[in-house]
Amino acid sequence: MNVQKLKGARVAKGYTQEHMAEKLDISTKTYNRKELGIVEFNRREIAKLVEILDLTTEEISEIFLI
Repeated sequence: MNVQKLKGARVAKGYTQEHMAEKLDISTKTYNRKELGIVEFNRREIAKLVEILDLTTEEISEIFLI
């Protein structure tokens, strides 16, 4: 996972880690660990991230497949 691109997409939307954690129904600490790449996002969370951040197919590939 490209953690910098994920953070960049979040920041570009003006969202905080707290906001993202709330939307994913996880703690802020857990979100932080996932965004740093310490813990992986599960499929449900990835699907929600794509929706929340309105990611393009290219962005999805760059963030999650590289």
